[in-house]
Amino acid sequence: MFLSTRRAIALTCVVFVFVLLTGYQSMKHNYIPSPFHVGQVLKNGTIGVVSSAASSLTTQRPFWTTEQLEPRFAYVQYATDIDYLCNAVMNFHRLSLFGAKHDQVLIFPDKWTEGDSKEAKAIKKIKQELPDLVLRPFGLLSTHKGDATWAKSLTKFHAFDLTDYTRVLAFDSDSQVLNSMDHYFLAPMAAVAVPRAYWLNEKDTPIVDQVLGSHVMLIEPNKARYDKIVKEALRSGDFDMEVMNHMFKDSAMILPHRRLALLTGEFRGKDHKKYLAPDEDEEWNAMGEVSRAYLVHFSDWPLPKPWKPRTDAQWQAALPDCPKEEEEKPDRPRCADRTMWSAIYIDFKDDREKYCKAWI
Repeated sequence: MFLSTRRAIALTCVVFVFVLLTGYQSMKHNYIPSPFHVGQVLKNGTIGVVSSAASSLTTQRPFWTTEQLEPRFAYVQYATDIDYLCNAVMNFHRLSLFGAKHDQVLIFPDKWTEGDSKEAKAIKKIKQELPDLVLRPFGLLSTHKGDATWAKSLTKFHAFDLTDYTRVLAFDSDSQVLNSMDHYFLAPMAAVAVPRAYWLNEKDTPIVDQVLGSHVMLIEPNKARYDKIVKEALRSGDFDMEVMNHMFKDSAMILPHRRLALLTGEFRGKDHKKYLAPDEDEEWNAMGEVSRAYLVHFSDWPLPKPWKPRTDAQWQAALPDCPKEEEEKPDRPRCADRTMWSAIYIDFKDDREKYCKAWI
């Protein structure tokens, strides 16, 4: 009896020491306890799992295997002239209006940081207007091919060098923000994630041959990757889309193009199967698509970009069709394609007047 008591005491001590050591190791390594704990035994004999706090799940932070202690996300746009600078400012304002929570970063030529040029003066005013905007001057990257605007599009690759961020969503400023895109930052980890250029691909095109888009890119910045992509861009002299496809065609994570890679030209088309894929049989609803989209890219060639001069004849020629027999429906007005397309251009004009008039 006495021996059994001694054994019981010794066993209790061992268990007590083990519990202390386990607790110490948990605190030492900053283990995060599960938000769940085992609850009471239910009537059917099973064990109920009960949340320790109803709000705990909403306050959890994503875990990232990076060198950063806490993930940092940012929206990124680049500007190479005064018009694209205005476009970027307009979109940053729109992101804020839609409740986007993450940093906003502007990439621009380093020569704008000083002097009396129109762009330099604009940057000074933008600093005052948007004090939280992160300004990142870089050297201009360009190719000698094609239109001067497209040639400078390589400047967007500086987004790969924003290594103080865990992940950035970089998009061309000849777009219009339609909603917050915060949720994309929590997509599965990948060096690069982009939508396909759906308008260039056919349904039977093998995956290996499908073209990736480059006007919106979810990037994990990395110095080595940045050096590699800049070297390839300057060596090849190709445009940004060609460079992206050459380097990441077999490794990029694919983001659904619908709602993220919408083109204004889609409203002028007759066949929407490529955009609606994989739901090709779904009825096209211009109003519904705009209400659910996050970004729309201005692409209505030969109609000039919305900040450039255009003739009335060009505008009339570009207007989406409005058939006389088309009728209003419960979920859309008559001639919804023309209505929504025109509204996008009107919003652009209004924003430009509102946000850029003082310095453009």
